[in-house]
Amino acid sequence: MTHPDQHAAADTADPVGSTRLQPSSASQEDQLGQAGREDDPDTAPSGESRRRRRLRRAVVAGSFILVVALIAAVFLVPVNAVIEAPGPTWNVLDNGSSSDQDVLKVSGTETYPTEGALRMTTVSVSGCPGYPVTTADLIAAWISADKRIVDRDEVCPQDQNAEQVEETGKAQMTASQDSAVIAALVETGKAGAMHLTVTEVTEQQTSTEIQAGDVLETITPQGGQTTTLASFSQLRELMTTIPEGTRVTLGVRRGEQKASAALTTIAPQEGTTGSLLGLSLKISVDSPVEATFGLSDVGGPSAGMMFALGVVDEITPGSLTGGKDISGTGTIDMTGQVGPIGGIQQKMAGARESGSTFFLAPASNCNEVKGHEPKDMQVFAVNTLHEAVAATEAIASGDTSGLATCSAQ
Repeated sequence: MTHPDQHAAADTADPVGSTRLQPSSASQEDQLGQAGREDDPDTAPSGESRRRRRLRRAVVAGSFILVVALIAAVFLVPVNAVIEAPGPTWNVLDNGSSSDQDVLKVSGTETYPTEGALRMTTVSVSGCPGYPVTTADLIAAWISADKRIVDRDEVCPQDQNAEQVEETGKAQMTASQDSAVIAALVETGKAGAMHLTVTEVTEQQTSTEIQAGDVLETITPQGGQTTTLASFSQLRELMTTIPEGTRVTLGVRRGEQKASAALTTIAPQEGTTGSLLGLSLKISVDSPVEATFGLSDVGGPSAGMMFALGVVDEITPGSLTGGKDISGTGTIDMTGQVGPIGGIQQKMAGARESGSTFFLAPASNCNEVKGHEPKDMQVFAVNTLHEAVAATEAIASGDTSGLATCSAQ
């Protein structure tokens, strides 16, 4: 059998005359075919044909450039969005055994050995100044089950630059740590007298009698009784009973002197009752206990609850965790109230990747937790530091049957 290529290459006789076809490969002239030779006036293509050819080449070139530009835009051009992904976790009980610095160090009181892990969880954020994201990143985030796309203003307002975003995060972290220490001291009974110091008079408050640095000691609503202020939680509870627009007199300590200052209460936050003083307060307690934190590159307030649990474990006998690996998240205030945070699903995923099988979540985040609990991880809902301590003790004992979960909320 003859191979088709061999048959095409064979000489063929012309039965009519003596002309013989040559089996050579097609020359440039032959390749012109029916289009003709441009240097032959009888066979040269018309001007219209040449214009069409040039147009086709231009269209192809233009299409190629457009495709390249689109691909470059997908991978290089920043878009105005933020992507949240699981971030690293840190064991607040780690005293330098697995890292180059203490995450938490307590001094000023007797401390006790700890074991296991109390992990603060984080979210890795892309899309803020200095960390741009592209359309390709968004596509990858859409596909990923552990990533979330959020509006940028929820995380880093567009009127803030990279330095301002970082400073805000660090300030929130510092305030969270201060609150965590006080909450832990109150929880363990190691807090002395509490002091409420005015740091700022808000724009809503028009009184000029109160000053930054004043320490609140008493409060007397117009026509009411005088109350000696012993704690922030006491003041907060009292303010829920005082209507907006009430004239009150505050007894303060100003330096070494006692003074009084009058003001009119302002509207409370939406959804709450009573009124507010319109003052920013710094809460401190008399205690020799001090705590320092070694995470300088992490910002935000959401590690407060886990910091407080770490302090509680350090200053009380025995191991709070029983050697278990427990992660969690949640803001905290001086009274031990646990508040909601962002990125709860990403934090649970990060905890799973770190090896935790237990997670403590703010009860106020349960709507985001329910149905998204990682496989083989038990997630428990807490409202206060006291509940978080009780949940940790239950996990340590191996009996979690009485703990609240988000599924039951």
